[in-house]
Amino acid sequence: MILTEKGERVRSKSEKILADYFYRNKIAYKYECALHLKGYGMVYPDFTFLSRKTKQEIYWEHDGRMDDPAYAQNAVRKILAYEENGIYPGESLILTFETEKNVLNTRIIERLVHRYLL
Repeated sequence: MILTEKGERVRSKSEKILADYFYRNKIAYKYECALHLKGYGMVYPDFTFLSRKTKQEIYWEHDGRMDDPAYAQNAVRKILAYEENGIYPGESLILTFETEKNVLNTRIIERLVHRYLL
């Protein structure tokens, strides 16, 4: 576990980067808040927000091990389950991905935050 600037524990360096960005920019979030997806079961989105624009919940999933085929396959299954429950990427689901060669980019974080959360 890795400690964020806010003092909470997260599972990866990328989640720390995200959490620290949200904290520094005063963007309220819940970390790994339980969510039941019908037909799939419980999931724990990395971050849950209340949209300032729509007042609806927005979920952020960061999939950081996309080089691992089993992990990637699981990530796709989970995304499909979100969709089957009316939670769509680009609407109420923000997705970021990472591989060994393609790391999380803070410019992308900033752009997504401004598009969906501010």
